[in-house]
Amino acid sequence: MCTNITLKNNNGDYLLARTMDFSFELEPEMLIIPRNYPMKFALKDSPLENHYAFAGLGKNIGSYTIADGVNEFGLSGAALYFAGYAHYDDIVEDVNALAPHEYIMWMLATCKTIDDVKDAIAEHAVSGVELEFLGTTPPLHWSFQDISGNAIIVEPTIRGIEIHENKIGVLTNSPDYAWHLTNVRNYIGLDPVQVESRTLFGQEFEPFGQGSGTFGVPGDLTPPSRFIKTLYTKLSAKKTDTERDMVIAASHILNGVDIPKGSVITKRNTIDYTQYMSFMVATTQTYYYKLYDDFTTHVVKLQDYDLDAREIIKVI
Repeated sequence: MCTNITLKNNNGDYLLARTMDFSFELEPEMLIIPRNYPMKFALKDSPLENHYAFAGLGKNIGSYTIADGVNEFGLSGAALYFAGYAHYDDIVEDVNALAPHEYIMWMLATCKTIDDVKDAIAEHAVSGVELEFLGTTPPLHWSFQDISGNAIIVEPTIRGIEIHENKIGVLTNSPDYAWHLTNVRNYIGLDPVQVESRTLFGQEFEPFGQGSGTFGVPGDLTPPSRFIKTLYTKLSAKKTDTERDMVIAASHILNGVDIPKGSVITKRNTIDYTQYMSFMVATTQTYYYKLYDDFTTHVVKLQDYDLDAREIIKVI
């Protein structure tokens, strides 16, 4: 589970934000991956030693991996679960490939723009690699946005890699993105404007309180419902002027699908909950995040750090 949005403010700043909803404890660390730090990839013969700097919350699984981040050129990306729909190629010798959990890192390390991401996608297969702490290959799809606001969704399906222009700026989980767009048609009557009273057979009926235009907004925590609720809240949210207010608006939008501990129990009898929210601002290459048990919104500006450091920087 996870929910992802993009936003733009009146100043022309762009943001990509997400909830990290997961039933395995991630215990993430805030990381700066400096330029040209040797990065090992599961399906590459040698480390990547010529690359851009980027920041994100990461987990050490033998080497660090991140599920979302922003790089020094304002390219942002996030990986979300795509269970039951993700399809990966078999590992074949001499085929240029990436593991699903490393997709975000490769794109942030090697790409400046969405066009660069599309080129990198064309050059790589996606092949399944099991993660020991999960006991499986994570089924993923990905959301990317660059500093110009160009945004795409990338889905590895049985039909091959599918790239969707992300015009509405929302992504959750399964089913596939095309299905979610079709489902939007069921909710096009939602409106922030109050429904007027009606007279039926001479008797007037007034709505109860405010919000009657939103009647029918889904309230459950399934991916289709979170997609619709988030889309409605995003589209109706007042546009902001500053970066700070844009992050606050994104936080309020995602709060609508925030999952507290105990609301979702998996088949393994584990708790699936929102472990963190992150907000990546392209213009200033800033990574904001909030942890489950902390009211603080942490702010990490990539350009405040030595991007030519020789080791990974852990931000405490």
